[in-house]
Amino acid sequence: MTIYIDDVSAGVSTVPGSASTGIPTHEELLARVDALVPRLRERAEETENLRRIPDITLLELQDAGVFRILAPIGVGGYGMGVETYGEVVRRLARGCPSTAWNAGHLMEHVWMLARWPQAVQDEVFAGGPAPLAAATGAPVGIAEEAPGGYLITGRWSFASGVLHSQWALLAVDHNGVRLQCLVPINDVEIVDTWHTAGLRGTGSNDIHAQQLFVPARRAAAWTLLTAEDNPGSRIHPDPIISTPMGTLLNIVAPSAALGAAELALELFREQMLRRKVKNTAESRQADSAVAQARFAQAYGLVATARLHWAEAVRLVDASHRRQPRTMAEGTRAQYRLSFALSGEAAAQAVNLIMARSGGSAHRLSHPLQRIQRDVGVLLNHPTLATDPILEQAGRGLLGLGLSVSSF
Repeated sequence: MTIYIDDVSAGVSTVPGSASTGIPTHEELLARVDALVPRLRERAEETENLRRIPDITLLELQDAGVFRILAPIGVGGYGMGVETYGEVVRRLARGCPSTAWNAGHLMEHVWMLARWPQAVQDEVFAGGPAPLAAATGAPVGIAEEAPGGYLITGRWSFASGVLHSQWALLAVDHNGVRLQCLVPINDVEIVDTWHTAGLRGTGSNDIHAQQLFVPARRAAAWTLLTAEDNPGSRIHPDPIISTPMGTLLNIVAPSAALGAAELALELFREQMLRRKVKNTAESRQADSAVAQARFAQAYGLVATARLHWAEAVRLVDASHRRQPRTMAEGTRAQYRLSFALSGEAAAQAVNLIMARSGGSAHRLSHPLQRIQRDVGVLLNHPTLATDPILEQAGRGLLGLGLSVSSF
């Protein structure tokens, strides 16, 4: 039996590795990810031009065990927790935000598959501990009852990871009840729509299906799968499988935004130490007192983003270590607010860095302009959309009750 070790003072959740289990520790897994970062940076422009993760990158992520992080130990996964998951996404974003975005969602979707009943798990995990699946509910499709199952029709957008997936998890409505349907990727049409300003490398295209038959065993009520007491929680003892689904769905965007801002700050520092600025007496940008102050300001914004992010992760991690694991409304308000403020500070840092990096930073070959575009798209994701989050967070913090149940 694998035992979780909690180090609250260090803020780390680890699953001890051993020769018998082959499960890496938190630190070992992060070391694997850190080793990937230089190559992700080298391929960031290629990833954007391809509008998908390069095949070699996907293989490296698989070899590092990234997609096994949230998979239960019983199927050959690592059964790790929220802190490892968020930290991996953050560090991958220091190499390539598009890669971090897709990897984060593909990890998350393995975890979603582990919440299904045994018959479906036997099917999807038959080929290994990390089946790759896209998941989308935007917008919700339509399901009609048919002998032995349902016929589903819809066109779903923002299917991140779909170009690398064997399965698709699609939200549908059946007589006012939201279902999630699991279908083989070969049964649906992938529509090439992902032509965007940022996160171009995610290939988050549309999925289309018309009167597609889904057997009853691969259709389940959304409320059942998202709950703490889901079918998978009765199969796997891993604490992460009992964490309410909405908790993890809010982690990828702020983690990717923070990692991207940390990358931008690193590139800004390197640039300042070698760049000569016109119309100044200094031999390099770093020798200017104004430039020094601007770097300190950018550094402080990234530090602010990091602190808010760490607080949100701490709250989420604490929630899945107690019974019941469902968060109280006040705590939900706190962690969503902290993530939103983290994303806002990360974006401010990146924008400040770009404003002080000269005209050459706007060349399409320059990583800073790509980072700015990526973060701009991240800030428009619902998990970081400041205005609605501030409204709901304010209600939760004031004890007025959340008016949006999915918050």
